[in-house]
Amino acid sequence: MMKVLEIVLAAALFMLVTPATAAEYQGKNIDGKKLAAKAYYYATGGVYDVQVSFRQNRATIYFDGGYQTTIQLKQRFITDPNDIEGFGKLGQIPLSNTFSIGLVYDNELVGNSHQPDLPLEGFWRISLDAQEIDNFINK
Repeated sequence: MMKVLEIVLAAALFMLVTPATAAEYQGKNIDGKKLAAKAYYYATGGVYDVQVSFRQNRATIYFDGGYQTTIQLKQRFITDPNDIEGFGKLGQIPLSNTFSIGLVYDNELVGNSHQPDLPLEGFWRISLDAQEIDNFINK
């Protein structure tokens, strides 16, 4: 058991010290700038007008009213600005560019049976505003 724990801790430490690289579109770094977008949430089918900022292999989605969520991108290299996929749930705190911890919002007591999570819960698709991303890239 101790050996397994040592291996897990060594892998986590490796991921924490591995150099991070920026999210890219057409070979350009797009980290840090908020861009207008639409975000589609698979669990509800909702489409939201949002702003998105990228940081390495994560995207933070900003909603009207000050709400936000951060998702793990499926790919750091963005090839289609209309089809950026990622996974994340509210309450997650990133520890590194691979690991995050989060709170589980569940009012049921431990041991009670409940419905399983939706298979696409936490899955998002982002579509960047075409004119805004072109202006940003062509600067």
